[in-house]
Amino acid sequence: MERAIDVIELMASEKEVQFSDILKRLSIPRQSLVRILNSLCHRGIVERTKKRGTYRLGIRLLYLGNSIQTKVNFRSVARPFMEELAEHTGKNIELATLDQDQLILIEQVEGTEEVRLYARVGSAYPYLHAVAAGKIYLAHMDQDKRKEVLRKIGLPPVTEHTITNFSKLEKDLNTIRKRGFAFEDQELRRGIRRVAAPIYNFKNALVGCLGIAATVLSFEPEDVDHFGALAKETAMKISAALGKDQKYVNGSRYET
Repeated sequence: MERAIDVIELMASEKEVQFSDILKRLSIPRQSLVRILNSLCHRGIVERTKKRGTYRLGIRLLYLGNSIQTKVNFRSVARPFMEELAEHTGKNIELATLDQDQLILIEQVEGTEEVRLYARVGSAYPYLHAVAAGKIYLAHMDQDKRKEVLRKIGLPPVTEHTITNFSKLEKDLNTIRKRGFAFEDQELRRGIRRVAAPIYNFKNALVGCLGIAATVLSFEPEDVDHFGALAKETAMKISAALGKDQKYVNGSRYET
């Protein structure tokens, strides 16, 4: 692994590098270097040029770099809106996105309530059916894709409140499409309720979810529509800041 990183760093400093130069400058045994380059080429991190025995960084590395930059920009754009919503509601405000079929918490702003929710930025939620943001993504998938995803992970009961029936989940997803936000009632963690609304980028593509989370002590069932509306409003503002057509956002993708 360390030698592979050395190869990538060397290539990052030059446009193209010959095999003999890598061999000489990094002092890696020939057979080891062949294996490293073959592996990096197979993954698209490095690619062979038209010149025999010459290599350069591949498109895959460019994609990974752009992906990281996109997430950083997404967080920086969303943060002020999240802070405003946290101050207004006193609740925890969360920003999540899907990364390689796994839901990741990429930003959060703690509320002002005495009972604090612990959620570490970078945490992954493997079960999309058990969390509001995950349900948003499921609601956006076409039926075949959704069946494939749910076939892989199933509908395991994370708590006694988790939806474990496919028909019931489909009914919940239909409700999400109609009202434009998702609700999670102690399905991921006992004592916690959460709403989430979709965020779109300038391509009208779903890029993340804005969530409001609180304990059952301060988030009653009758508060769902209120907090759902606030989540939608803030998600729309973030979408607009990302270049999303405001008219399209207000029209709601769910209604098409």
